[in-house]
Amino acid sequence: MNLITGTVFMVIGLLTFIIGMAALIKSKQEKPKVNILKKVIEMAIADGVLTENEKKIIAQIAIENKLDYNKIIIDVENKMLDSANDAETEIINYNKKNGDDFEKYVIQKFDDKYFKIKEWAGDKYVNGKYAKTTPQPDILLEFNLNENKFEFSVECKWRKRLYKNGVEFATKEQFKRYNNFQNEMNIPVFITIGTKGKGNKPEELFVVPLSEIKSNFIHISVLRNYKKEINSKFFFDYAAKSLR
Repeated sequence: MNLITGTVFMVIGLLTFIIGMAALIKSKQEKPKVNILKKVIEMAIADGVLTENEKKIIAQIAIENKLDYNKIIIDVENKMLDSANDAETEIINYNKKNGDDFEKYVIQKFDDKYFKIKEWAGDKYVNGKYAKTTPQPDILLEFNLNENKFEFSVECKWRKRLYKNGVEFATKEQFKRYNNFQNEMNIPVFITIGTKGKGNKPEELFVVPLSEIKSNFIHISVLRNYKKEINSKFFFDYAAKSLR
């Protein structure tokens, strides 16, 4: 009995070893294919596009490894969508922060001794509803010198880089609204544009009278005429009614 028992255990041990080795070999054979599958999925998510060739590779590996092809594709497409939404949100947040920072940067260039902030509008709206101050330029200021007082508005725009050798500082509708505000309120509007760097520290600064702008796009050749020294305060010429 001891001999028989020993033989049985030896056979069982041998079979276990053979099964384990077979599983190990199979695992080593499958692992490279699974890694390829992961790489293909990662590339598709990074590119934001799932090509036909990538689908074929996924299908082949799915069949060989008895995986659910449709589930894999749906999962990849969902991850691509999430990735795209995250990227868009990051861009929106980045531009919003720099836009807000640039407004603060511009505000600090007005000396409290001569300038008073009368309104500082916020771009808040939902479903076409917005505050009374939202459609108008960002900042309404009053210049005071001796007995002279004069109101003017400033719209602030920061851009990371030039686009087509210029800056699209507003939509066509916004450009129309700024002009309407200027004409109806009889208050001059100045467009302050910061480019490059960051919102709180642009590399270039321009102050352009709205009356000198023909559209919502300003070419660099026009911008250069209104370039301002980056480290200097704003100066208002009361006689010429100009900001520089």
